[in-house]
Amino acid sequence: MQRLFLALWPVDNIRDKIAEMSRALSLPGRPIAAVNLHVTLVFLGAVDEARRRCVEQAASAVPSRAFELTFSEVQWRARTRIAWAVAEAPEELLQLVASLNETLRQCGHVPDPRPFRPHITLARDVVQAERCYAIAPIHWSAQAFCLVASPPGVDGSEYSVQRCWPLVD
Repeated sequence: MQRLFLALWPVDNIRDKIAEMSRALSLPGRPIAAVNLHVTLVFLGAVDEARRRCVEQAASAVPSRAFELTFSEVQWRARTRIAWAVAEAPEELLQLVASLNETLRQCGHVPDPRPFRPHITLARDVVQAERCYAIAPIHWSAQAFCLVASPPGVDGSEYSVQRCWPLVD
């Protein structure tokens, strides 16, 4: 069994901008390592090899278009103790998530009933922070989505990109 999710995985220069912004905020919590910064599209949970093959086949069949995300705000919620950068969801992203959720039903996936909102988790265990920080906009041109494994590590999960599918222009 592998713990898997589908995500937007940033290229290095975008990851560096996000990590730099996060460090500059000095959020009082456990920062997410720069190598783990991403936008989760669909969380799959524990997946065996047969279901993984189904997920990969389903993801390959999903029509998808490239789009741009703009992160311009960091939010914190006391209840979750998580700080994250948020972006408005362009229509292409909402269609991608909806298509993935629908196509993955054939693999036994049950979609999350909550509305999708693109975000990048920046820190966990944030005990006290401003509820909202305006940040200089970070523009991310999404060109692919990826299947990511999250095996547990000494300091939390250590994400590993398994496979990516291009988003067409």
